[in-house]
Amino acid sequence: MLSWLPLIGPILQGLFSTASSIYATFKSTQVEQIKADVATAQVSAQIIHDTNDDICLRLLRDTAVLGPVVWAALISWDTIVALRWPWLKFNVSDYPKDVGYIPYAALAFLFGNIGFNIWKRK
Repeated sequence: MLSWLPLIGPILQGLFSTASSIYATFKSTQVEQIKADVATAQVSAQIIHDTNDDICLRLLRDTAVLGPVVWAALISWDTIVALRWPWLKFNVSDYPKDVGYIPYAALAFLFGNIGFNIWKRK
């Protein structure tokens, strides 16, 4: 009646080894992706560090970021200060929908740059 019992061991061993190999491959892929992300972040930080003293790049960066930052500042003024004093409102219109991400990307860049500078001073 229990003569089939020795057959189950190799079957279970095969199933467990296949499952563990699939899991190991999955984890290996995740580790490689994390290593690639870290390498990309290191290259990005190195580019920012290398170009930090170039006055032309700093001027171009500041010029490119000036418009969206002023726009975001005026929108913030209209939504915070002008609610209390309506005569101080600038009535700034929204960015067009297809490029509406630009002010937020510029602000994220500036905050990221500030974060990198603070991190370097640690």
